[in-house]
Amino acid sequence: MADDIAQAALRTRLVADLETAHLHNETERLRSALLSSVSHDLRSPLAAMIGSADSLSNYADAMDAGDRRTLLDTIVVEGERLDRYIQNLLDMTRLGHDGLKLNRDWIGVDELIGSAARRLQRYQPEVRLQLDIPAALAPIWVHPALVEQAVFNVMENAARFSPPGVPVEVRARQRDGELCIEVIDEGPGIPDAERSRIFDMFYSVERGDRGRQGTGLGLTICQA
Repeated sequence: MADDIAQAALRTRLVADLETAHLHNETERLRSALLSSVSHDLRSPLAAMIGSADSLSNYADAMDAGDRRTLLDTIVVEGERLDRYIQNLLDMTRLGHDGLKLNRDWIGVDELIGSAARRLQRYQPEVRLQLDIPAALAPIWVHPALVEQAVFNVMENAARFSPPGVPVEVRARQRDGELCIEVIDEGPGIPDAERSRIFDMFYSVERGDRGRQGTGLGLTICQA
């Protein structure tokens, strides 16, 4: 009986050691992905901002008003892009803890989607949006900021891969007592082999010059 107990204890310890090793490997994988994301996606806007600010500092007197405005616009746009990347990282950290508290409130569907649409067009003025939201839709009882962030992330993702000048359609419908929000674009779509991975943290579909844009956290945050 003592031998049986010893064997059971040994197996329990081995399982615990394997679990610890798995957790360590997963932590290292996420740390490497985070460092890779930060080095690429956060340094790019920083470099553009520093370059523009440096040009203004050294050559502003030799520039005309249009050139100075272009450099200032670059600083603002890249600063907002940097802010979105950092916000996504913070959101993912917050959603990764069980202590997230939902602060529900009533909000109109048109107000929710309209807020996400205004944010997107502020960051990407060239994006065309086509909203189809029936006025008869009842308000919904949700955490407005979280749901609006999820809708915004999907819309931004659709806009990123849509052909230039082609609108992204956002459609809201009530079906069987539930609200269904669809974001429809005419982009190349997601390859079948990658559909199961697009919600993975830091994963981004690579596709030519439009690949590796963003931190790869947008859809992960939507799912969370």
